[in-house]
Amino acid sequence: MLTVGSIKLLVGAYILEQASENSSNNSIEDKKDDSIKLFEDYSKKANTVEGLEEVKKDLSQKFSKVITDSGYKIANSNSDGSFVVSINGFETPPEKDIRSLFYSMSEDQKEGKAVVDILCAKEYPENDKLDKRDKYINFIYNIFKSLTSSNLTEKEFADAVIKTFNEGVGSVELPYMNDIHVEVNKVKKSTKVLKLSLEYEFDISNH
Repeated sequence: MLTVGSIKLLVGAYILEQASENSSNNSIEDKKDDSIKLFEDYSKKANTVEGLEEVKKDLSQKFSKVITDSGYKIANSNSDGSFVVSINGFETPPEKDIRSLFYSMSEDQKEGKAVVDILCAKEYPENDKLDKRDKYINFIYNIFKSLTSSNLTEKEFADAVIKTFNEGVGSVELPYMNDIHVEVNKVKKSTKVLKLSLEYEFDISNH
């Protein structure tokens, strides 16, 4: 239930492989200076009470679309834009992996800020190896794309995620790392978690 609010032996082959890897890495590096235009636009809107409500609604609609486009179903939604998502048991066929999506936007009028908090996570057996067929990679890529102006392809995203996951734990090197984080963490002795998270603060001191 979800609550809202991953040595070539021939020298020639080795050189080709290295060139391919360097090209991919450069492609990702070139995009690291991109800004999150979506959240810059949201920040401007959030200066008014009406604008902040529009931001809440738009974020809720974006996540709803990502969830349904990824083959999941929203179990419950509220008038304030928050929603509850149930994943396990709703897929066809149902998946057994622990998976969650948490979304909230909290307001602190005294501090003059509103904070968007997003966490999407899936638990895997420790010795699992990821590949591009994993549906969850497409799911978090869709979330990543919905929150950024990135032209990063799903292949570039998946290659970086799979590499980090299959090597162990750590942060995935992707654009927008100041705000959006994709990480592989060890939480239990026999499992590890692949997660995407974001925390973004809006100035609402003018409200």
